[in-house]
Amino acid sequence: MGVGPGHPGLATVQAVEAIKEADIVRYSNGCGAGLLHHASPGADIGPLGEADEIVRLARNGRKVTVLFPGNPYAFSDGSEMADRLQRAGVDFEAVPGLILELAAPVMSGIPLTIEGRSASIGFGLVKGADTVVLRLASGWWESGISALLADGRSPKTPAALILNPGQPGQHRVSAPLGELARKAATYGLRGDALLVLGPGVEMSEELDTLAKRPLHGRRILITRARHQVEQFRRALVDMGAAVVEIPTLEVRPMPTDERVRNAIGNLNRTALVIFASANAVSIFHKMLLETGADSRALHGSKLCAIGQETAEMLENHGLRPDLVTSEYTAEGLAKALEGWEMEGMRVLVPRAEVARDALPSLLAMRGAEVEILPVYQAVLPVDAGPALMRLFSAEGADVITFTSSSTVANFVRAFPDDRLPAVLGDAEVACMGPVTADTARKLGLRVDIVAREYTTHGLVQAIVEAAARR
Repeated sequence: MGVGPGHPGLATVQAVEAIKEADIVRYSNGCGAGLLHHASPGADIGPLGEADEIVRLARNGRKVTVLFPGNPYAFSDGSEMADRLQRAGVDFEAVPGLILELAAPVMSGIPLTIEGRSASIGFGLVKGADTVVLRLASGWWESGISALLADGRSPKTPAALILNPGQPGQHRVSAPLGELARKAATYGLRGDALLVLGPGVEMSEELDTLAKRPLHGRRILITRARHQVEQFRRALVDMGAAVVEIPTLEVRPMPTDERVRNAIGNLNRTALVIFASANAVSIFHKMLLETGADSRALHGSKLCAIGQETAEMLENHGLRPDLVTSEYTAEGLAKALEGWEMEGMRVLVPRAEVARDALPSLLAMRGAEVEILPVYQAVLPVDAGPALMRLFSAEGADVITFTSSSTVANFVRAFPDDRLPAVLGDAEVACMGPVTADTARKLGLRVDIVAREYTTHGLVQAIVEAAARR
């Protein structure tokens, strides 16, 4: 399966469907993680190793999707995999994808063909093409430019270097071919690049809509749990950001044990159920079904949601909350409940195993009988620590986003205590609400951005506003 140049939105519908339907997903270098969230919850996901593994899995009746950057039969190793599968007698299908050389120039506003001016495209060091597109590894920019000049290209030929090509945050530097290396050096840029020269480069200043987006050139780290990341990631990409996903939170549902069964059995005398997160809603609803009940078991209870996303998750399960507080804090909900008579009221709070005790304490002070029901654990994924160290040992991030206290605590836990401030460099910290921000400060982080609206949409807007002030 070719997944395109790296931008998740440029993968084909067929590629996304193949990932969704697979029992096994294997990805080769250059594919990134932008599409892996489409995999089913039970799918086995991992890097591509030997072709023999794919043969073995297929022969055992597993449906395997193997991901290659761009097109599997162009500038990739897909043909070798196909040959091995063919010789092994394994039924397979090869699905094309958009190659980097065609996608990245268009994303930066460079037409590859222009009526009457450019009618041919050459990939690599080719002669005679009106437009040339050449991949250059880091450290080889000047060599590539020199090779084109030695091949007879005029130093005045319009040219551009595209950094981070194919990604939402790709960056274009344009200049005549003879001046391009010097101009790029003044920006201190490095990394792999795509060199484009031809008449279309002259149109890029007007047609490069990507560079005009408010978060263009900003690398933003998402630490949210993988199953909740898509809407947030898409909103940041739409604003032009280069998104890096390293979840520091993995939600592990608790077993539907005797305590859970008792809590569900007592719903008929529970006056109020308070959900502080969307995760608590979805997991508690699943527990209802596992005990033989369903949403009707909540018909006698008032439902309260902390935050709009929690309220939306309730509605997705056919439940309409009686109260929604826009302030994403326990204190905010307690204030919203000031007009409610709490004396003797039985209150159930499904939540994470470890969470702040502010809400039950505040309600108990008003005479409520509060039962805390842990329904999930918020743990640090095993691969998060190494992935974070690799990121901040290399290019780092401009903005680190946190959507809950758990994402912050697990992020800090992933680093050695004495290295954290130095490792983060000048990265800004953006938090979805004051509780998350307070947690970050207590753990030694400098908080730069706090969303006024405690949703991912509000967090994106706050990051955009902060970028405009830079």
